[in-house]
Amino acid sequence: MSRNTSRWQFACPACHAPLDSPETEGAAIRCPNCAIVYERRDGILSLLAPERREYFSQFLQEYTHIRLAEGRGAQPPAYFQRLPQCDPSHLMAPQWRVRQCTVKAFDRLVAPALLPGSKVLDLGAGCGWFSHHLAQLGHYPCAMDITADEQDGLGAARHYDPEWPCVQAEFDGLPFPDRSVDVVVYNASLHYSTDYARTLREALRVLHPSGQIVVLESPIYKRHESGARMAKERHELFARRYGTRSDSIPSIEYLTWDMLKTLGNELRLSWKIIRPWYGWKWALRPWIARWKRKREPSRFAILVAERAQSPGQ
Repeated sequence: MSRNTSRWQFACPACHAPLDSPETEGAAIRCPNCAIVYERRDGILSLLAPERREYFSQFLQEYTHIRLAEGRGAQPPAYFQRLPQCDPSHLMAPQWRVRQCTVKAFDRLVAPALLPGSKVLDLGAGCGWFSHHLAQLGHYPCAMDITADEQDGLGAARHYDPEWPCVQAEFDGLPFPDRSVDVVVYNASLHYSTDYARTLREALRVLHPSGQIVVLESPIYKRHESGARMAKERHELFARRYGTRSDSIPSIEYLTWDMLKTLGNELRLSWKIIRPWYGWKWALRPWIARWKRKREPSRFAILVAERAQSPGQ
């Protein structure tokens, strides 16, 4: 896979010292400061320290098992190249219909405000479909995920023959220098964080002072109890269907409007809320849930955060 990384600089996620990006497969990348060794494998820069790789190992095993059981992997190249368009007969077609609506709203209400040729960090990039879309819009994405699986994770980005880099790393240890990224996008992924304030602080570290954080498709609830109940139901379903609760990492798994307000105050962020139209069936879900006396369903919104202006600015 060709990876043009010339527009991207990399840094040790442990100490933030600059790292060179070798083009040779299997070449070692040694941090000049703390001597941790990283490498490029199958076109993917693996920038996880050994102890963090061990920390995520069980999660990755369970996550990949569930994703493939859901029918996400082992697809022909044409499947990936069309995303978020998806054959209606595919098991994941309902989810991709939602993502089509999200991308449509992003293109209409977020993308026009981005500077041409922005460096966009696609966090939770999976197979790289959104990075591919960003590149088509004229930006310079970097696809980053914790999974490098060749069927559903970063390894599947080979189907795009991309000119953008793929990096295996974690949210709380972004392998980029300070103030080096124009836009940070959490691509249906912020809810995997175990500490939202810590995760967003790390995003702010690498973000240019005038840059934006964009959150796509993380479930939002009015009440904390609804989100906690959703997470419990989800793990119970996984245990019954796939033989694992997939909870080895204590991800939060949902947002609430109160959480966003608290994070905004703590991190001095101003939030812009964009509500994509997902159709009448989606819009009626809260009313149907109340009628059936079921828990509140999740909402999706595109959340755009910028650093709040100081008084007098």
